[in-house]
Amino acid sequence: MGWPASDPKVVYQADSPFGPVFVVDAGDERTLRFDRPDGHCQCTSLKSQPHAVPMPSIRVAAAGLALTAGRSHALVIGLGGGTLPTLLRRCLPRMEVDVVEVNPVVVDVARRFFGLRLSARLRVRVEDGARFIRRMGTLYDFILLDGFSGVGIPEQLKKAAFFEDALRRLAPGGVVVVNIALETEEAKERVFATFSRAFPHTARLLGPLESANILGVGAQVPLPVEPQFRRELWRLERELRIQGLGESVTSYLPVLPADAAERDDTEV
Repeated sequence: MGWPASDPKVVYQADSPFGPVFVVDAGDERTLRFDRPDGHCQCTSLKSQPHAVPMPSIRVAAAGLALTAGRSHALVIGLGGGTLPTLLRRCLPRMEVDVVEVNPVVVDVARRFFGLRLSARLRVRVEDGARFIRRMGTLYDFILLDGFSGVGIPEQLKKAAFFEDALRRLAPGGVVVVNIALETEEAKERVFATFSRAFPHTARLLGPLESANILGVGAQVPLPVEPQFRRELWRLERELRIQGLGESVTSYLPVLPADAAERDDTEV
């Protein structure tokens, strides 16, 4: 994400077990960045509109809720500024949200600078996401895999075993959404292919061209065709009160079994 017109100002920085963490203000935008003040943006918020969801990837990830009727439990791997967990707590008060974040400094920054509020229904564990999801425990209606370092997705969070563990943590009818970013285009496609092979049914969600993220959706049961998805997305937009949520998803492409088989043959 490029800088706004206003000059950026570092309002907070701290060392962490995984490198420096920065909070940077530029005009009305507040961003979370790793490694250096102009590093890849991990979260964006608007100081004048704390409930806004300005990051396209988070809006598209939230659209994954249109593919599951469950509203009991959500799991988010990778906290960032806590935009999506905060949204779920505010708009879906009956849903319990578990967040797993490996970096304790990120948790502190999310609470101090991005409005994250913990409660009995919004809990954060400081732990490696792959280790957490490997253990059997709560089954989730919605799982978002959104863990990043300063340069891309950590290796353990893009392996087949990790995605297979996520499948085992799904409640009946639930979905897993993975945010694939900060990688080369070729690497993004490899991660999406690995993700797709782990699930009986998958789809690809894309947002605006400038976001450049691929979001994969994995499920145990067949995913709806696009007209049905768009109807559910319209209902979700009203439920979450995110204006323009439907327009945030520019493409919804279920992966057909024949496509998956062809991909497997190619990669053997």
